[in-house]
Amino acid sequence: MPPRLTELRLHLLRTVLRLTRESGGPPSAAELARHLRVSEAAVSAHLRALRDLGFVERSGPRGRLHLSEKALAAVGTGLPIYGQIAAGPPILAEQQPDRTTPSLDVLLGVRDGDYLLVVRGDSMTGIGVMDGDYVLVRPAQDVHDGEVAVVLVPGENSATLKRLYRSGGQVTLLSENPAHPRMRFAAADVQVQGRMVARVGLPGTRPGAPRE
Repeated sequence: MPPRLTELRLHLLRTVLRLTRESGGPPSAAELARHLRVSEAAVSAHLRALRDLGFVERSGPRGRLHLSEKALAAVGTGLPIYGQIAAGPPILAEQQPDRTTPSLDVLLGVRDGDYLLVVRGDSMTGIGVMDGDYVLVRPAQDVHDGEVAVVLVPGENSATLKRLYRSGGQVTLLSENPAHPRMRFAAADVQVQGRMVARVGLPGTRPGAPRE
């Protein structure tokens, strides 16, 4: 642990990270103080020290607190990032990590109320969503045309994941696999539950991946 990163300051970093996750954005110093039930003056000196040490950055008119990659590593979150990998012409693979990721929920931009669903079936493989993957869903009662939505359709007791379009009082649900036909329903009979905002593919769910 770097010098002068005391347990109290480490607790402040962890609290900033937790508030960022819970609210969907970085807190201000005043919000941090209110959460800790102390005065803003009580945390100001520590925040200045953390800024000087390169753990915290403040931005905006309210001085929102952003954790640096150094801070994320200090609080024990994230995986090492070893440079880049080519999907076209080869590039040199780095041997030393140059930074670390935030935790998975921060990396995916998780907000309060978001949830995961396990995908069953192959109707959305055209956008890389495979059987057994997890999709991150943000609750919503409506989506824009062309977005991938979680919807309840007439006569079904479960939700389906499809790309949704509206036209003339009808809803069309499109798969991303030509083997699956499009579905059309009266708009009033279709209930949107949320929109897909991210996908997480696990070992064994990808084409050609060995299964244990």
